[in-house]
Amino acid sequence: MMRILQLNLNHCRAAQDLLSQTILEQRINVAVVCDQYKNLDPPYWRTDANGQAAIWAHGGCRVQEHPARARPFFTWARINGIYIFSIYAPPRLADEEFSAFLINIVEEAWGKRPLIVTGDFNV
Repeated sequence: MMRILQLNLNHCRAAQDLLSQTILEQRINVAVVCDQYKNLDPPYWRTDANGQAAIWAHGGCRVQEHPARARPFFTWARINGIYIFSIYAPPRLADEEFSAFLINIVEEAWGKRPLIVTGDFNV
């Protein structure tokens, strides 16, 4: 069984430190985070082009696949055979930009199964 935790860190150092402790205490395998304080190093940490959405594989899980190039506002990783998407849609996106953003996610997720899509859509 894979244990997954999803949260928005609100760009807070203390929140990211608490996440690290929670992962250990609760034996979390994958943390799907948005608006992180800082990015950690690959290969266990995957982030989007803007550094606002990330996936952290932990506890013996490893990233089996990830996008060839980072895209803005979302990233994904295949971990234990499951595709996991981390998404952060900033509240500043206009309706047209948000629609285009959703289309990009759908196109990237097409054909990837099983699939978990999570994050902060700010709608």
